[in-house]
Amino acid sequence: MQTWPTRVGAVLHMLDPATGPKLVLDRLWLEVQTWKTIAGIWLHCRPGHLTPSGTFIGGEPLANADEIAQCAGNATAPIATDGLPVVARQVRDGNVPIATLVVSHRDSEEAATFLVDALARYGMDRLRVQLEGSELAEENQVLRGALSVDVKSHDILSNSGTMRALVQSAVRAAASSATVLIQGETGTGKELLAKLIHAHSHRAHKPLVPINAGALSPTLLESELFGHTRGAFTGADQDRKGLFEVANGGTLFLDEIGEISQDTQVRLLRVLQERTITRVGDHRPITVDVRIIAATHRDLSEEVKSGRFREDLFYRLNVVNLQVPPLRERREDIPLLVNHFLQRYNRENFKNVDEVPRDVLEMLISYPWPGNIRELENCVQKAVVLAPGTVMIDDLIPPTIRSYRREPQTEAPQPLQALTRALEIYASSAGPDLNRLFPEAERILIRWTMNREKGVKLRAAKALGINRVTLDRKLAEFDIHVRRGTGVVDTEEPDAKT
Repeated sequence: MQTWPTRVGAVLHMLDPATGPKLVLDRLWLEVQTWKTIAGIWLHCRPGHLTPSGTFIGGEPLANADEIAQCAGNATAPIATDGLPVVARQVRDGNVPIATLVVSHRDSEEAATFLVDALARYGMDRLRVQLEGSELAEENQVLRGALSVDVKSHDILSNSGTMRALVQSAVRAAASSATVLIQGETGTGKELLAKLIHAHSHRAHKPLVPINAGALSPTLLESELFGHTRGAFTGADQDRKGLFEVANGGTLFLDEIGEISQDTQVRLLRVLQERTITRVGDHRPITVDVRIIAATHRDLSEEVKSGRFREDLFYRLNVVNLQVPPLRERREDIPLLVNHFLQRYNRENFKNVDEVPRDVLEMLISYPWPGNIRELENCVQKAVVLAPGTVMIDDLIPPTIRSYRREPQTEAPQPLQALTRALEIYASSAGPDLNRLFPEAERILIRWTMNREKGVKLRAAKALGINRVTLDRKLAEFDIHVRRGTGVVDTEEPDAKT
């Protein structure tokens, strides 16, 4: 018969963190069957933390395992049940539960406690291996992304018809070699649109080289763009290629093009006309084949009128013009973006914030977002990092955004008086014809309710006091088109089931 230390060594030897949970449990059960004390082992791995995830059972299944899992705390503790006694533990990574362990025993709580402790260590070791693997995969992806930009149209998240039309225009423009000018407010995603154009062009196998023209002085910007020769200025101890040469055959993304100086504008215009560059301190022209994508948050046509931007350069850049709408003009995208950023920062911070209360979401939708998507991303990131649980609470939202919360009315409205006054005004101008009034009143109430409920038909029908079938019939009768997340729209669009 094996001694207890021998048994302990055999169990610990089996818990290889590189082995899947199911195989570990199968091997473990074969070992503990010889102990005559353990009746069953129950291991529940949470999705997204241990792979493969799921529920695995060895031995006799526990009928009330889910109830036991709810009782499992951070520390190992025996839990009395109607059947066999068990020892249970909930393993956590920070405040996120990653696995629940339950071991049932006949007469040896010590053996069950040892198995739970060993499995807890196995769970943490396996999570460490998984994180190391994901970090290596992420590093590999970053390195690959540095060599090749691959952005698909579905990577630009939007429910907005305006944005969908913009993405389609960008993909069509990508097939040409025309210069593209992207205009839009700061934080709207102009660089992501530039990456999309490059990824769909015939230059996708060549580099996309970005530079923020507004962050460099005129002299340094010229050196960065066109390169310099040895001795061109103090500190130039060797020849250096400019970004036009680095991007040869590919795409050069000039961000904040509206900030460059007049001298740099002249040199850039010559590059666009002649397709040649001259390094700083040199006189030999170098032929380059580069596509230019420029972006700015300024209105360049107004800059031209004021004399701050050259008109001839503007027309050279403005071959294909793409206007990225600000976030306040596509509020239907806010819930989609919030969910996207929640998932990203949950993964990065090992959190599990997955619930956004309706009043918080309405607050986010009401805010005008002067910083656009970048500001929204920062807001969600802060809420995830500081959230004490799984709910995105409003206390973590910046005060400037919380000020857009819809406050309840301080004085009780007088609906009967308001209705009486409205009907008197209507009757005096259109007449008291009931057959004409009732359909118009129905139409107005249905449109108002659909807008208030953001296009959710089930809630709207309940508020109107009718069933869903009647509501669909009324919408068709009055030719009212609805989109979930928005409300009433002008033209018919495909709508998800609500």
